[in-house]
Amino acid sequence: MKLKIFLSLLFLSLTVVVNAQTYYISKTVNIFGDTIITYKDQSGREIKSVKKSKDIFGNETTSITGANGQEIKSVKKSKDIFGNEAVSIYDGQGQTTATIKTSTDIFGNETKRITDANGQEIRSIKRSTDIFGNKIITIYDAKGQTDAAIKTSTDILGDEIKSITDQNGQEVLSIKKSKDVFGNSVHSVKSDKNAESISVFMKLLRKIGCE
Repeated sequence: MKLKIFLSLLFLSLTVVVNAQTYYISKTVNIFGDTIITYKDQSGREIKSVKKSKDIFGNETTSITGANGQEIKSVKKSKDIFGNEAVSIYDGQGQTTATIKTSTDIFGNETKRITDANGQEIRSIKRSTDIFGNKIITIYDAKGQTDAAIKTSTDILGDEIKSITDQNGQEVLSIKKSKDVFGNSVHSVKSDKNAESISVFMKLLRKIGCE
């Protein structure tokens, strides 16, 4: 019992200054092992709190509550009996706004399927490896048609090349990562598209974590 009381009182306080405004962050752990992070402004008024908990099945839930005590959003991470992972995002009323399900087939290919509030698939992303060892990321639209594909390969000199193709299989951007004689990293970009198109695809690379 003493241990539970101790956990409920355990906290970590931090002071953060952003844009000349001072914010206070406190971290507590309650008797159930839930972690609660509270954000307060300079006057001590609570701005929001983030609660992270885990149920008996190992599912993790993160809930965000606003200054008025009303839940704004929550995210639940779970895993089914086949080992497939799911991340479900809920609004303040507990209604699902989006779900991301991740599964892996017998060949080790990983697929993330994104569904909307109605359970309709709006996009999917598949990560695979071809027979030559090249890493391929294929992005599909709601109808299962290819939107774009990104292939990462290595040439005989050990330089990494990312080749991006559009829905028609035409290359729109190629990025070569190499090193000069001094060991500095050099990125060479080749494209027939305009600067705006290149910017769009660079943002795409950042979103899926493969830049």
